[in-house]
Amino acid sequence: MACTTSALYETLEFCKGKTVLPGLRNHIYYISKADIVTFPAPPDNVSDGHMADLAKITDSFVLAADAFWKRIDIVSNASNVNSESQGEAPSKTFNNTAAFKYPGNNAEAAAFCRQANADDLVYLWPQRDGQYRLLGNSMFETNTTPAQESGSAETDASGTTINVAVTDIMPSPFYLGNIETEDGTISGADGSVVTTQVETTQGET
Repeated sequence: MACTTSALYETLEFCKGKTVLPGLRNHIYYISKADIVTFPAPPDNVSDGHMADLAKITDSFVLAADAFWKRIDIVSNASNVNSESQGEAPSKTFNNTAAFKYPGNNAEAAAFCRQANADDLVYLWPQRDGQYRLLGNSMFETNTTPAQESGSAETDASGTTINVAVTDIMPSPFYLGNIETEDGTISGADGSVVTTQVETTQGET
């Protein structure tokens, strides 16, 4: 029986003169996996589309009642996300890691560290261009290992570093769905506010 392939390779182009903005924006979102009812995933294959579609999640998370994504403000120039291949064929995966720097050693940060250290969390992080990417999946547990440093001299760094590691089948996929936050819903595609159409009816006179 002949094997079939779902590979969808295309040319990787880069236009000279285009500026690539490295780094993250100044915040991330997180939620406990226990608050997720439906976990969307990128497609396994794309029969009629483009190569980029394999790295995109177009469906939205379905959350439990009264659950929402929570925000963490970070130091953008001290935070980063990395991905590297791991394992042996045919079981190769990616090890996706992140270091998110929160500029504080307050009680709230310590309480987050206490809980996240023993929980399975999912993170959304925005690129400079506003596109959100997902760190975490339904297949593997996310390992969060927070650390705090007080600093000693006046010029020393101080704050909380949220270290994250999770196995995935690809580098952090792009999330195009909605992000339900405490302050409203935003689009994972570009970070814009999602407005809901309010249906009105005209009363009889």
